[in-house]
Amino acid sequence: MKNICQSFPITSKEFDELNKSFGKLCYYAAHQLQKKNSKNNYTDDFEDINQELQLSIIRAGSYYKRQIYIEKCFEKINEFALDPFIGKIVNNLQDLWHNRTRHGANRQKFGMKQEIFLEKLIRKIIPKNQRPDRLANLKIDTKFATYCKAIVWNGQKSMGKKITREKVIRSGQVSLSEYDYLSGE
Repeated sequence: MKNICQSFPITSKEFDELNKSFGKLCYYAAHQLQKKNSKNNYTDDFEDINQELQLSIIRAGSYYKRQIYIEKCFEKINEFALDPFIGKIVNNLQDLWHNRTRHGANRQKFGMKQEIFLEKLIRKIIPKNQRPDRLANLKIDTKFATYCKAIVWNGQKSMGKKITREKVIRSGQVSLSEYDYLSGE
């Protein structure tokens, strides 16, 4: 994940756009999470939750930029690949890319090795002025909006599960004011 966020960075202008479009959603999701767990001795601050959710929209932006870049690479490489052997290699890579979310995808994964291989093919086959731009601006369209909302809600859900798992640990905790009362002072 860290490598993808570094390879496909979100600029401050893009973050401002993301925050404008999805900032209220993060705020609402953080508020809902804190409201649901108000009686659980949950110690994280509202701002911490909100910032964690804002990080998830940055991650969503980076992943979406990568997704668009790889799809454009496949389009260009299919346009320029004349050798049938390279065409078969590209088709295999494209199959791995299209089947990455299906059941059993962990056995046939489009990972970093395949991405590096695709990058080398692009450098070899496609002329420099025709190559897709890795640092292209993020387009906030309806497909991305759906994707980003799902990422925010999944982030909120995973934080909620973490709170629930830690509830048993926190239930035995006593604050300092309660400790003085319980010890008889």
